[in-house]
Amino acid sequence: MRVRGAAIRRASGFTLMELMITVVILAILASIAIPSYVAYVERGKRAAARSALLAAASFLERNFTTNGCYNYVTVADCQAQSGTALTLPGALAPAEGRASYILTVGYAGSTTGQAFTLTATPCGSAGTCPAGSDPFTDGKCGALTLTQAGVRGRSGSEDLSVCWQR
Repeated sequence: MRVRGAAIRRASGFTLMELMITVVILAILASIAIPSYVAYVERGKRAAARSALLAAASFLERNFTTNGCYNYVTVADCQAQSGTALTLPGALAPAEGRASYILTVGYAGSTTGQAFTLTATPCGSAGTCPAGSDPFTDGKCGALTLTQAGVRGRSGSEDLSVCWQR
């Protein structure tokens, strides 16, 4: 017997199989996108540190040209190697927003202020960054260094060219 006018209705919606296929596709996309994004962020933070190191080196070179040493602020202080010590104007990288690196300068091995080593240390491993800083640790490159001779370095195990690229 046939019922007139009554149509068989199929339940609408997603089947469990369709839902599982969608979840698998999203998981594959996330497994590709998240590591790429993390690497992009790390490269950006490293670029800010490199830029800050180069700016600080330029600042120190201007002081050396003007006063005759890297570590003091006047000619007389440079000649006496005492007096008002030079401080870096921007000791955080990036200069705006949450700091990821802290910059320090060392004059070790130079009793006349004729050499320096700049170091950009990730805030997560420095312990001296201000409150609100990004607890960033760079497991690949570690701390980046730059000397007065332009010698670039890093404390991590990654290749130097990778740490100082772009």
